Amino acid sequence: MYLKLVLLLACLGLARTVEQVRYDNYKLYQVQINHLQDAQLLHDNEQVLKLDTWREARNLGEFSDIMLPPQYQEVFESLLNRHNVSYNLRFDNVQRLIDEQRPKQRTSSMEWTQYHTLDEIYAWLDQIEKLYSHLVTPFTIGKSYEGRPIRGIKISYKPGNSAVFIESNIHAREWITSATITYFIEELLVPRNPAIRDIAQSMDWYIIPVLNTDGFVYSHEVDRFWRKSRLPSDPTGKCIGTDLNRNFNYRWMQIGASADPCMDTFAGPYAESDPEISQLTSYINSSIPEGSIKIYISLHSYGQYVLSPWGHTAEEFPEHYPQMMAVAKGFADALHRRNGTVFTYGSSPTLRSYVTGAGKEWAYAVKNIIIPYTIELPDKGQYGFALPPEYIIPVSRELTDGFVGMIQAAREIHVL
Repeated sequence: MYLKLVLLLACLGLARTVEQVRYDNYKLYQVQINHLQDAQLLHDNEQVLKLDTWREARNLGEFSDIMLPPQYQEVFESLLNRHNVSYNLRFDNVQRLIDEQRPKQRTSSMEWTQYHTLDEIYAWLDQIEKLYSHLVTPFTIGKSYEGRPIRGIKISYKPGNSAVFIESNIHAREWITSATITYFIEELLVPRNPAIRDIAQSMDWYIIPVLNTDGFVYSHEVDRFWRKSRLPSDPTGKCIGTDLNRNFNYRWMQIGASADPCMDTFAGPYAESDPEISQLTSYINSSIPEGSIKIYISLHSYGQYVLSPWGHTAEEFPEHYPQMMAVAKGFADALHRRNGTVFTYGSSPTLRSYVTGAGKEWAYAVKNIIIPYTIELPDKGQYGFALPPEYIIPVSRELTDGFVGMIQAAREIHVL
């Protein structure tokens, strides 16, 4: 209904043109957090100086990645210098990074040398559903707030397999996630070596390439660094969107989430408030045989982590934490062998940050899926969310290696 209304208004010339957000002369800083007061300094000035924190340091000695508009940069640098806080300038013009990501000549075919739009990804899904109809079963969990279908596929070579469930691009700006998972789909359908053929044939794979369809389209058409959904968050209409990875119905809004609709980690007005999450959980509950999903993956970027429950505490660990770590090690070790890329694994608070209402927490606590992860893809801050498209294929090949190692490790400890 929403899209029909927009189309009608467009035809009448009444639709409001949305101006594309630009980041000309925005700077990306890496700020070293050597003391607790350094972190507090950033927190105290976050709203005043419009700090956009891409990644927050978890431990002393680590870096926080912060983007800043031009009008606040001189004050920010003076503040850091005055308090003897070390920092590096990663990029002096973020818009240049964005422009370099957009190809001079687009190709609609999927070849993993550019970041594709939702329409292009869906056109490719149409193609593989026809080409590999004996292996691929398409499904739609429902529609987004703006009326877009949220599509996925099930890849199955034979009945009776255990399953892996993967949701990707729950955060709109993390384009590398849908790029790599579509590459992995291609690998499952046309295995290039025996190890990939083995995991393709021995497991069922449920994959949603773009869960946050509205936000993803918005990040392509309007604001490259948009994170949330597009559901209006407050009555004034000033703040839009929910952090969908804080909207699951397990320990919702307890810690690591915001009640402020203007914040990037806003968890929504209530658990499963957004149709993307309520329909995802409903699909898993009603359309997938109970107990068949053995591994749940929420694919994100960036940081090179494999993060497990619990997200609400760093002092307690789930019953199956040893199994989670064994399988995460299998993933990280297999991936490392190709290019030497290092992934760190552990629970969210011990490595990254506290989080509740996340997909992996719900998968473990509610659905009893004993191997649930948030996987944060590369890099470690060199480009952050603006990872250039030439990294798509190398990261995709590493992820494929990692999934092979993950399944092999899960077998070794009899999870599968």
